[in-house]
Amino acid sequence: MRGSFPRTFPVIKMKHLLLLGVLVGAQSAPLAAQTDLGPLNLPSSFASIPYDDDFEAHAGVIPSHMAVTAIDSVTLLPDAEAWANIGQNAACLMPFSGSYNLELGMIPGTTNYHNVRNALVVGLDATGYGGAMDMSCRVIDGGEEANAVDGVWVSNDGSSWYAVATTWGVLVGPTNTWEKLRDLALDSTPVDVTAQFYLAIVQEDNFPYLDLDGVGIDDIHLPQVAFEPILAATDLIGGAYGTVTISEAPTTGSGYYLSSFSGLGSDPIGGLTTGLSAPIFNFATLPLDILGQTVLTKLVPATLSGRTVYLQGVALGGGGAYLTNTVTELVD
Repeated sequence: MRGSFPRTFPVIKMKHLLLLGVLVGAQSAPLAAQTDLGPLNLPSSFASIPYDDDFEAHAGVIPSHMAVTAIDSVTLLPDAEAWANIGQNAACLMPFSGSYNLELGMIPGTTNYHNVRNALVVGLDATGYGGAMDMSCRVIDGGEEANAVDGVWVSNDGSSWYAVATTWGVLVGPTNTWEKLRDLALDSTPVDVTAQFYLAIVQEDNFPYLDLDGVGIDDIHLPQVAFEPILAATDLIGGAYGTVTISEAPTTGSGYYLSSFSGLGSDPIGGLTTGLSAPIFNFATLPLDILGQTVLTKLVPATLSGRTVYLQGVALGGGGAYLTNTVTELVD
C-alpha cells in the first residue's frame, strides 16, 4: 500500500494532563499582555465567526483575513529559512486532511540550524455572533522544546497579545502524530472577542518542520464541534480485502463511506459540502457502535489496482452530520 493515511488517536500522557490542567486553571485570572511576539504581520480583513478552516479552499494562496510571519528570532528580520506555510511556499508535507494545512518551523531539509519564529495571524469578527468561543483544531508536533512565544494568542490591536494556551509540548502528546486539541477558550483573557480581534498561532524553534521541531495545524473550528470523526484506510490492494474505519463519531447513528476518483474538492452530496470532487459515491453505510466507530472490511475490486481513490466519511448522529478527514489512497 502506498500513500496511506496514518491512523492516529489523541494520546496525552498523565503529566501532560496535569500540566494542561494547571494551564487552563491559570486562565481564570487575567494574563499580562505579552509584547515579545515580535513584529507579526497582520491581515487586512476579518472573517466572520462561526469560523471553520481546513485550508483547502485557499489552495496555497494566503487570503486577506490571514497573514504569515517568518523571521529570525534574534534579529526579528525576515528569514528565508523560517517556514510559515499553508501551501504558498511548497506542497504541504503531511496534512491531517486534504492537501493543505498550516506548517510552522524551519524550512524542510535545512541543516543551517538557528532559532526562527513563525506565526499565522487570523483576523476574526464576532460581531452579532454571541455563541461559544471555544476553539478546536488538529495539531501535529515535530518535537518542540518550550519557547516563550509558542502557543495560541489573541489581541485587539495586533500589538498587545494575551495567551490562550502555551507550550506545544504540553498541549500535544506524542510527536509526529495528529491529535485533537479542544477547549481553547478565546474569551479567557482580557481581550474583547465580541467584535473584531486577532488570533495568532505562533511557533519558535531551530530545526526543520517535522524533523525534530515544528508544529502543524489543520481543521480549525470556532466554535468547536461536538464530534470530529476520523477516517482511516488500510490494506487497499486490488483483489484483496481492505479495511476502512470511522472512529471518534457519535455513539448512535450511521457512518457513510464516500469515495471519488476525481480528486479532492468541495462538491456536495446529500446537502453536505464534502472535501471531494464529483462524482461522489456512497459505497457503504454501517451503524455506529457504542464506541462511536464503524469498521468496513470489503473486497477491493482488482480493476482498481494502480488507481488513486479519494475517501471521506460522514457520521450522522448525535444531533448532527459530521464529516471526517479526507484520505488519498493509491490502490496496490
